[in-house]
Amino acid sequence: MLKKNKLTISGDDIKEGLTCVLSAKIPDPKFSSQTKDKLVSSEVRMIVENIINEKLSIWFDQNPTTAKIILAKVMQAALARDVARKARENVRRKGALELSGLPGKLADCQIGKQDGTELFIVEGDSAGGSAKQGRNRANQAVLPLRGKILNTYVEEVTFKKNGNNDSNEHRTKALSKMISSNEIVTLINALGLDPKVQDIDLKDLRYGKIIIMTDADVDGSHIRALLLTFFNNKPFNKLIENGHVYLAQPPLFKINKGTKGIYIKDEKELEDYILNNSKELKKTKKGSKEYNRVFDEEKSKMSIQRFKGLGEMNPEELWSTTLDPETRNLLQVQYSKDLKKDQNLIHTLMGSDVALRKDFIVSNAINVQNLDI
Repeated sequence: MLKKNKLTISGDDIKEGLTCVLSAKIPDPKFSSQTKDKLVSSEVRMIVENIINEKLSIWFDQNPTTAKIILAKVMQAALARDVARKARENVRRKGALELSGLPGKLADCQIGKQDGTELFIVEGDSAGGSAKQGRNRANQAVLPLRGKILNTYVEEVTFKKNGNNDSNEHRTKALSKMISSNEIVTLINALGLDPKVQDIDLKDLRYGKIIIMTDADVDGSHIRALLLTFFNNKPFNKLIENGHVYLAQPPLFKINKGTKGIYIKDEKELEDYILNNSKELKKTKKGSKEYNRVFDEEKSKMSIQRFKGLGEMNPEELWSTTLDPETRNLLQVQYSKDLKKDQNLIHTLMGSDVALRKDFIVSNAINVQNLDI
């Protein structure tokens, strides 16, 4: 294939509209099919190509004006094909969801390219409604998922235990398990990817950023963990490796102070805020019964609103705290340098070894504060 001015010219562009009458007499001719539309006798091809190449080259040299007209026609055919390709891609972006049978819950963005676009994955129609109203429709899309998705963790260690290094069969079964879930298929199709392939092409990805935006509570954390488990599996882990997956940081609390609202991320940040704004609490030693009593007294003096979910926030609040690139705080999902340690943790938390998970919970229970039940 040739390239000229960044326009790719293919053999089809050169042959478009070309008619050639060739008469050849050969013994025992071989054709590609019963209809005899293509001669496939290999001994003839080299002879024909050499003769045509020689005669056509001489003719082009002797007729430069006509040769330029033919080249212009080839360029025009290549340009038309490129325009048609881009039009098909645009139609595919706008119509792929309907063609693939997806529910109409995805609110797509207006920009038709990957760069600069964002997909917010939210839990439920309530959060989806606020997000759809509060977003920037030009480059932000919203996909509400219903409930908690399937735990799609693929246990690679199974093959090492069995002495089997070929994981293709296992991976096929894992993919089959994934696409048995409507919500997961919905997500994969919304991303522009094929749920049935063993590898994915990032050029097919419809959005530059995939942002998991769940409620700032225990259920939201669980849904976030399930989504991250899905993205950790091959071939979708390419999205993490190439920096496409992010976590939104919606607030859990709002402190009303006069006409001003102060948004607080979580319990720890709330405790820090109360401590920093209370002279009485600063005088009290942390960890004694007296500290807890003073803390509760100071907390009761404040007008604190706790969001039960993103759906409770009005669109303007959701935009200013979580959606607006100028004010939001996104966390990019990345693997650490110790990838084995990362995978061991995922195996502990999401794998089928209950005893291993129980030991982890018991060991880390002391670090859990204010568990939201």
